[in-house]
Amino acid sequence: MTARARRCRWLVPVVVACLAGGAAAETAKKPEATVLLERAIAGEKEPGQLEKALAELDALAAKQARDPDVHYARGWVLSHLGRGEEAVVAYDRAFELAPTLADAAYNAGVVHGRAGRPREAAAHFDKALGANPRHVDAAYNAGQAYYDAAMYPKAAERWQKAAALAPNDFQTAKKLVQAYVALDDARMTARARDTVFALRRASRDPAIAKLSSYVYDQFDVGTHHIFVHEAFDPKAFVFQFTVTENDRTLGSITFEPRAGGGFALALDRAGKRSVLATSWKERPDYKLLKAEATRAISASF
Repeated sequence: MTARARRCRWLVPVVVACLAGGAAAETAKKPEATVLLERAIAGEKEPGQLEKALAELDALAAKQARDPDVHYARGWVLSHLGRGEEAVVAYDRAFELAPTLADAAYNAGVVHGRAGRPREAAAHFDKALGANPRHVDAAYNAGQAYYDAAMYPKAAERWQKAAALAPNDFQTAKKLVQAYVALDDARMTARARDTVFALRRASRDPAIAKLSSYVYDQFDVGTHHIFVHEAFDPKAFVFQFTVTENDRTLGSITFEPRAGGGFALALDRAGKRSVLATSWKERPDYKLLKAEATRAISASF
């Protein structure tokens, strides 16, 4: 089993190749919307270039109101100007005029996702999948959006779709573990976990090969968001419950093997480390461990 070079991408907008006319663009004149979009992309970092491109596209839209390429280009420029609501309207209009233009729906989903609207994002990613059932990024992002909305059965379905389209994608494999843990499906969690370990062993990507852990689960305890990392080599620790708040790491509760045998929980906070009283002779079921770690987090953070 070897990992593919391309990875699924989380909330990365795309520029549709069809706007440039594909191979035909080499011999045919490019549509004006394409020229303006390419110019906007090339000059994105230059002051005033996006504003200029938008003005030109607005003028073009007044003349070619039913051209989906114009509305798509406007959506891209508006999104990069930070005008997300208007970008979604433009992308939606492009998709309405050209229902096969999957990337218009996909990019609208990206805008919703970045704005913290997972349900709206998921709906748009699903539209993109309906238009192009092989749109692997739409499947992957739909899974993440449904997961963020705590709609775990749909998250699992979309990530299964992404895995079917890209069976060696390491990112999707990791996400499926999280979905099955959230669904409390021990059998599928074990299968997904085995896939993650196998893909890491087979990967030729140095970034993947050097990973020491991956995110196994996520959940909230009060105002704290918890990332649960499982170690690939459990000599130092098996699970680490990293406690965060507002994207700031506060500390962790670590489930680790003891030198004399068995397992224990250790608290790391404010640069200080202590072993908690809770211990086990045998490795406990993850649900029991999670409950004990949650109590420790509530008491310590």
